[in-house]
Amino acid sequence: MEVYDYIEQLQNLISESSKIPFSNKVIVDQEKILTLMDEMVKALPEDIKKAKKIIEERQRILVEAQKEGEMIIKEAKEHIEKMVDQNEIMKTAREKSEELLAASKKAAREIRVGANKYADEVLEQLEKHLEKILASVKKGREELNQRM
Repeated sequence: MEVYDYIEQLQNLISESSKIPFSNKVIVDQEKILTLMDEMVKALPEDIKKAKKIIEERQRILVEAQKEGEMIIKEAKEHIEKMVDQNEIMKTAREKSEELLAASKKAAREIRVGANKYADEVLEQLEKHLEKILASVKKGREELNQRM
């Protein structure tokens, strides 16, 4: 179960608890709250593992893009070397290799930017999710401390 589900359960438990007359306070089952919070703490490492996998995937994509870019550059250089002997062919080869080099650099840059953007979006979502969890946990603790 994800941490978000535990937070929903906590919210439901609080909203369904008996209210104290003439106040906005409720009586909650401390054991249920603490059990849910323990489960939430156990689920956090899974969310962190997911974030780590996303970062590793981003790194793999970046390495792959770099290798692909290097391969394209190598192929362009090899292509140029084969055509060096003939003057007109050499001129054409240089132009094409520059185009290939520019295209490969652009493609590698776009892949890198896309991978970074994707990783940033996923990490941003995880950050927001963890902030919500932390806020819920703090609120729950504050309410528990107010009842003591």
